Amino acid sequence: MATPSQSQDGLMAQYDAVIIGSGAGGATLAYQLARNGLKILVVERGEQLQPLANHDTRKVGRFLYHEIKNPAEPLSLVGGQTKFYGAALYRFRQSDFDEVRHENGISPAWPIKYADLEPYYGRAESLYRVHGSPAGDPTEPQRSGPYPYPPLPQDKVIGRMAERLRRCGTGVAAIPRGLDYRPGGKCIMCATCDAHYCQIDAKMDAETAALAQAMATGNVTLESGVECRRVLTDPAGQRATGVILSRHGIETAIHCAIVAVCAGLPGSALLLRKSRTARHKNGLGNASGALGRYLGGHAVGMVFPIVSLGRLPPVHTKDFAINEFYGGTGAWKYPLGVIQTGGQTPFWELAGRLKRPAVKFIGERSITCFYMAEALPTAASGFGFDGDSIGEKTLPIYNMKSFRKLRQITRSVFRKAGYACIARPQAPYLWHETGTAVMGSDPDHSVVDPNCQVHGISGLYVMDASVLPSAGAVNTGLTIMALALRAGDHIARCAVQTASHEQETV
Repeated sequence: MATPSQSQDGLMAQYDAVIIGSGAGGATLAYQLARNGLKILVVERGEQLQPLANHDTRKVGRFLYHEIKNPAEPLSLVGGQTKFYGAALYRFRQSDFDEVRHENGISPAWPIKYADLEPYYGRAESLYRVHGSPAGDPTEPQRSGPYPYPPLPQDKVIGRMAERLRRCGTGVAAIPRGLDYRPGGKCIMCATCDAHYCQIDAKMDAETAALAQAMATGNVTLESGVECRRVLTDPAGQRATGVILSRHGIETAIHCAIVAVCAGLPGSALLLRKSRTARHKNGLGNASGALGRYLGGHAVGMVFPIVSLGRLPPVHTKDFAINEFYGGTGAWKYPLGVIQTGGQTPFWELAGRLKRPAVKFIGERSITCFYMAEALPTAASGFGFDGDSIGEKTLPIYNMKSFRKLRQITRSVFRKAGYACIARPQAPYLWHETGTAVMGSDPDHSVVDPNCQVHGISGLYVMDASVLPSAGAVNTGLTIMALALRAGDHIARCAVQTASHEQETV
C-alpha cells in the first residue's frame, strides 16, 4: 500500500503514516495500523529504557524519580508515561460519556457514547492483558465479554484490609491491571510496580504490549532520539503531507498522507501550534482558538491507613478500589469519585529534608491510598501560547466541597474498618491531565472530530490524552488505548478507500 516518496535531503522514505510519540496512544495506534498492513514510522523524542545488567531479581522495578532528570519536564522515552504507570486499566463509566452536572460546573458530553467504544475496550483489554472482575463494583459498565484474565492474587496484608472493609459494609473491587501474570507470564507480583520501570517487561506498558507486537509485523520502523519540528500540509492547508524531523540538529522531511500526533500533554498541542502556516496562522486545528484549551484531569488527595507498628515487608499493594461513591451518596447529590490503593513507593524521598524521617516512618507502616475526583475542563482552562512556547497555565475547576466530602468518606471507611488513618488536608494534586486538543463534533469548540482527525485537515490525527473531552474519575489509560484502536480502524479504512480510488483513476 505504501508508495515511495522523496525527502528534501535526498533520502527515500516509504511510509503510509508517521506517528509522533510512542506512548499509550501512539504505540497502540501503530499496532492497529500495522495489523491492517500499513507501513508506519514511529518517531520518539526520547530513548528506550534498558534494564540493569545485574538487577535484584526480587526488586525488579526502578523508581520513577531515580530515572528522570527533571521532574518538571514532560517524560520522553519509548513507551511514554506508561513505562512508569501503575497499569490500572479502567473502562470509563457509561455516565462519563454524558453531560454530568457537578457542584461547580458541567462535565461535558462526548461526541461518541460508551457503546461506540465498548468493542475497542475489549480489544484493548486483551492486548494489554488486563486482569479484573466486575464483582464489588456497582459502577462497572456493560460488557460484551469477560475480562481476559481473573483478578490478581492478594497479599495477605492487603487481603486482610479488603475483608475488613467488606465486613463493615464497604464494597471493594479489584483494580483492573495490565500485567503479564498469565500461566508462564513474567510478573512476580513484586513491590516495585506502581511508579516504577519494570526491568523484566512484566508490566503491560505501551512499548511491551503494543509497540513490540507492531514491530514484529515488519511494518513498523521506530526512530528514537528524534524530534518532530513541524507537521507539513499542502498549500491549501487542507491535508497533511508529512513532517520535518530533526536528529542532532539535522533536519529531514518525510512525506506521507497520514500523520498522527501522539506527543501527549502539552506536546501534541504545542506541535500543532509550531506547525502553523499562512492558512493556519494560530496553529493547525486552532481556527476556533480551542487548541490548548479545555484542560481537565483528576483532583487527587492521599490517605495513609496504618496497618503495622513495624515496617511493612515489600509486598504488592496496588490491589483494590472503592467505587460506590462515584456518582455521589444519598446525602450528597453531586459526583464524588473513587478510592484506590496504591503501590509501595519511596515517596518520602520527595519530601523536604526535615520532614523526610516522619514521612518515611508513616509510609513504611501504612498502605498508600488515594481518593480521586474529576477536575472539570472549561473554555478557560489550559494554556496559551507565547510564540512557539507554552504560556500561562489555567487549572481546571476543582469541586472543593465534593473533594473534601470524598476525603471525609475515605477516612471514615478505613477508620470504621479499624485502621488509624492519616490524611492531612491539602490542595488537590492534578493527575491524569486531559484535553488541549479535544474531540468534538463542533469545530468551534474542539480540535479533532470523533475519529480524532483534526477538523478541516484530512490525514492529520491526534491520538493521546489531549483529545479526551473529560477525565471522569477513573484512570484514563485504557480509554486512550481503546480510542487508538478505533482511530486505527478508521484510518485503515480511509487508506483502503484512497488506494482504490487511485487505482480506478489510473
